[in-house]
Amino acid sequence: MNNQAHIYTYDDVQKIKPQLDALSLVDESTSTKARTLVFGREGNILKVLTTNDFPGLFHQVEDRLLMQDFELEIYYTDTTSFWTALAWFWLLKDKQAKVKADDLEKMNSRGDIAVTLIKKMIQEQDKYTEEEFINQLLALSYQAGASDVHFQSEEVWVVMRLRRDGVLETITIFTHASWRKYTMKMKFISGAKMNLDDTSQDGRFDIEVQQPDENIKIDVRTSILPGLRWESIVLRFLDARKGLMTFEDIWFGSYHTKLLEEQLAKHSGLILVTGPTGSWKTTTVYSLINYLNSPERKVITLEDPVEYELPGIEQSQINAEKWYTFEEWLKGVLRHDPDIIMVWEIRSLETAEMAINAALTWHLVISTLHTNSSIDSIARLVNMWVKPYMLWSALNAIIGQRLIRKLATQETYTPSATDEKYLNSMIKEIKAHTKGIKAEYTGTLVRPKGGERSRSKGYKGRVAVLEALDVNETITKAIMQKKDSYEILEIAKKEWYLTLEHNAVLKVLEWVTSLAEIRRQLGE
Repeated sequence: MNNQAHIYTYDDVQKIKPQLDALSLVDESTSTKARTLVFGREGNILKVLTTNDFPGLFHQVEDRLLMQDFELEIYYTDTTSFWTALAWFWLLKDKQAKVKADDLEKMNSRGDIAVTLIKKMIQEQDKYTEEEFINQLLALSYQAGASDVHFQSEEVWVVMRLRRDGVLETITIFTHASWRKYTMKMKFISGAKMNLDDTSQDGRFDIEVQQPDENIKIDVRTSILPGLRWESIVLRFLDARKGLMTFEDIWFGSYHTKLLEEQLAKHSGLILVTGPTGSWKTTTVYSLINYLNSPERKVITLEDPVEYELPGIEQSQINAEKWYTFEEWLKGVLRHDPDIIMVWEIRSLETAEMAINAALTWHLVISTLHTNSSIDSIARLVNMWVKPYMLWSALNAIIGQRLIRKLATQETYTPSATDEKYLNSMIKEIKAHTKGIKAEYTGTLVRPKGGERSRSKGYKGRVAVLEALDVNETITKAIMQKKDSYEILEIAKKEWYLTLEHNAVLKVLEWVTSLAEIRRQLGE
């Protein structure tokens, strides 16, 4: 304890600018009874004001603070001056009320309102510690509907952008000097190495998002990439509550669901889910696994990383640093006698051959592949040097998918002659090659209210557009004959196969989305 004693007069007390947060170290009731309060803090040194009218109570407060490893500077004053100082608690209550109101506003904000609060918060960033700033910034980004947050380093500044419903939106810019401290903090809480800035790194951490009815924990995945001069960071949100979706939630059509249910009833074979990054492949794979999950079956997965924990399923995670790879895992997993195996992603010939061999030895295998369409997946595997006879023997089905935005506010309009010609052509193909699918065009379509120039404001949420290829006898024969993707596509159409574009057009005709949106995602 600092033994130097200070005597404060009434005028001295009046001149004090108290640190209101320090007042809460000794509550108002105790401060009043003991005539002792804390009005300042520098590191672990506390400034304590007291009348010493009640030495016993003062020493109790003193001992409690010393036990918390604080050092004390004691300032003595008279009773009148102390009663004046007690009014500081009113200022503290006003501040706490304002903070509570601010917190309540942030808690209840959604969509564009949350984006507005993000911009306000950035203007006031000096009010927050690095960790508080990052947590609140990310919580508001999540509430704004962002799937990921990008901090893109450019020559002059760092650009912050949110991806909402698949579309990136610039929010603000930071100078490199002001952003540096946040980069280091994010590296620290993500478990990344802070002394490395010339190699890519991945990490993860949790944030707590306050909601009116409950606080939820969101998993944040961090990807750090070095640039020419500075590092860029992308943060992706994973909400375990949204991990399990049904086929209907993903917007599988009845024809997709029927085909999948038939394939999932099989005891062996390979089911692939394909599509680019960010197309809900993970969501679809989890929906398939959850559909199959039952006490009568043993399901084992190898994931990179485990995104959602599923009860009743044996989940394992890649650890490349310890040489625990897909290949090493697949060598040992069959000894655990699984019924169903999920291989997170086929990345190499060795992984592909092991997954196919497992599918050929009375196991149902589910995996993912990065390709543009289900048909392209066949060519991709062949180009990996997978033997065609192994491929056609193992493949059961291939699901290809993309995401499109759903209309939130809409207005009807009459499409142009060119658009009508395109729609009629697609409808003709759908009706010619597909059983029992209604594709009716009434002469009217919908678009965002105010036209397509209204940016993302006319859209909210996304749904999947899908194609599901049943690798039946006709398709396997085409694979064995080494036919190219176009030839296989034409054969598949005659087998009642809907392409991504067909499925997207059906959603336009059902007024789920706009023609401009499917062109943005798929092209024409």
